Amino acid sequence: MFNLPWRIHWANPLVIAAVLVLLAAAVKVIQPLLYWPVEGVRIVGKIDHVDRTRLQYALADTLNQGFLAADLNEVRESVEALPWVDQAKVRRNWPEEIEIALTEKKPLANWLQKGFLDSNLVAFFPANYSGFEGLPKLAGPSGSERKVWDFYQAIDKQLAPLGLKADVVSLAKHGAWTVHLQDGPWLLIGKEHTPDRLRRVPWIYDALKTRWADVRLVDIRYPNGFSVEWLQENL
Repeated sequence: MFNLPWRIHWANPLVIAAVLVLLAAAVKVIQPLLYWPVEGVRIVGKIDHVDRTRLQYALADTLNQGFLAADLNEVRESVEALPWVDQAKVRRNWPEEIEIALTEKKPLANWLQKGFLDSNLVAFFPANYSGFEGLPKLAGPSGSERKVWDFYQAIDKQLAPLGLKADVVSLAKHGAWTVHLQDGPWLLIGKEHTPDRLRRVPWIYDALKTRWADVRLVDIRYPNGFSVEWLQENL
């Protein structure tokens, strides 16, 4: 067994004073490091739609505390709050750079004219929504995003063998469905027995296809039939 030649008496006022002096010195050395400014931000990932000005503002607000003092979770949350950002991963690159790996949202459909549904079927409304005119246009009450998307998928499956495609699907507040076919008429489907009514679309098209270009609207809310509204110029 080894016996130390001396022992620190922590209750000794001189020892306490010495410890406090050392702590104060350490704080003076470390504190400037905590607030050492961020000298650069490196963005990893392809940015096509994220507003760079808004991104700069978000980073300026959360990185102004310094390289070490900045809360990286706060930085991530502020970046992910931007409309086009799907996910952000933030880390420190020593000695003074912040790296942010971004992935953008991928729109599946237009939503309520000025918004989109992303790949998680979550609606978002960016300032710039141009360039996606080819996506289907969907609409419905708040909270119905997945329901409308599933309905669009169902009717698209019915139409595909006919060479037809829905470009507008709308769900009214009272539950009625309306569909517009690309280069074709509107379909009034209603809110009851919708699976059965969708299954009738192929034979309705077969009955009308010789004059399909003249059809403005088809009402299939009837139990065993349908009605047709023709384009005005063909009346």
